[in-house]
Amino acid sequence: MNAKTLSLILGLLLCAASLPAQPGGPLPGPLPLFPSDNWWNVDVSQAPVDPNSSDFIDFLGGNTPLHPDFGGNGDSFPEIYGIPWVSVPGTQPLVPVTFVEFGDESDDGAPGRPAGYPIPDAAKTQPGYIEGGYPGNAAASGDRHLLLVDRDHRLLFELYHTRWNAVMGRWEAGSGAAFSLDANARRPEGWTSADAAGLAILPGLVRWDEAFGSEPIRHAFRFTVGRSNGHVYPASHAASTSSSPDALPMGARLRLKAGKDISGYPAEIRRIFQAMKTYGLILADNGTDMYISGSHDTRWDNDVLNPAFASLRASDFEVIQRGWQPAAPGGCTATGTRLCLAGSRFRVEATWTTRDGATGSGHAVALTADTGWFWFFDIANVEMVVKVLNGCALNNRYWVFAGGLTDTRVRITVTDTRTGASKQYNNPQGTPFQPIQDTAAFASCP
Repeated sequence: MNAKTLSLILGLLLCAASLPAQPGGPLPGPLPLFPSDNWWNVDVSQAPVDPNSSDFIDFLGGNTPLHPDFGGNGDSFPEIYGIPWVSVPGTQPLVPVTFVEFGDESDDGAPGRPAGYPIPDAAKTQPGYIEGGYPGNAAASGDRHLLLVDRDHRLLFELYHTRWNAVMGRWEAGSGAAFSLDANARRPEGWTSADAAGLAILPGLVRWDEAFGSEPIRHAFRFTVGRSNGHVYPASHAASTSSSPDALPMGARLRLKAGKDISGYPAEIRRIFQAMKTYGLILADNGTDMYISGSHDTRWDNDVLNPAFASLRASDFEVIQRGWQPAAPGGCTATGTRLCLAGSRFRVEATWTTRDGATGSGHAVALTADTGWFWFFDIANVEMVVKVLNGCALNNRYWVFAGGLTDTRVRITVTDTRTGASKQYNNPQGTPFQPIQDTAAFASCP
């Protein structure tokens, strides 16, 4: 690589790192958001159908049409259709939020980070940051979700009923939750999030860049119904509006039937509908029946979206088995690119990416039952050491530690083969490897 090319790449990296907070800004890769085995990203095409599926659909109303609850700008400024997100750098100051509805089920900040949410000052007075379009200081109705992505620390912050209280000089919200994009951390049982079901919102939105991309969409979509009853996995919270056993629970998954012909739709619509076949829909909130959530983006064409969605009915879907989870993977088997640690319960793998875009898997070498190391380019050159320890007797957690001798971009994936839970750790490109000392990695004792 010549000096001119290297300077250009470094300049682009610095430019991306220095982007200010902006609605609809860049999301941290790789996409989709959260690990590949997260409930939003799990392939449900072969999941069993719930025995009560037809009763659920009948109660919902089999002839109920789908509707895209997203689009561009509304008829009256500053109203918008869809839920925006705000991409912020890691340097965005954290500000406290006062929770006025569900404070005992809300997060003061992200795990392991100082308290606060990275809300830009512009959100107080400028439109387009908060769901509905109105700025934080406006007396607006609706859910007023505010979704914030710290793209450098790979954190997602979400707020419900967001409002800037100018009299008190503080941000207020009904509830709030923070998520690491590298973990499958379900909310505590009985807790809400910024959504009724206790789930993250952003990973379930239909996004313009995915619909018009060249790859399949690889995640489920968020949807609402008017009457719900209870909750099932992956939801952690109920907001029941019906006592009928045929009302869907929060966390229920619908799947577009495999035999539904979608070949005649435009490419972007086919991409969305295929995701409904492969990953399905997850019930996340009460609202209008069969409204599918998506991002606000002025590039959406609702003259195409609305009739296409309306051509699908609830009867085109089936309910998959309530609370279904994919079978946990088998026990760990060590390979040339995989370590099996902590009594071979935990699978550890690593990938690397160089500045010029080359990628590969780390080569694994076991040291002890709990520890191993990886090399990338030369077996004589140790790049990283990892260990997984059983800390159950001390804090009821399994611990993950790692240290590296590289500034290459690295992703470490640690998977508990007993439960299927996984966690990812990332070292950014051009940054000396930061030690990992995660003593709360897996709450899966014993």
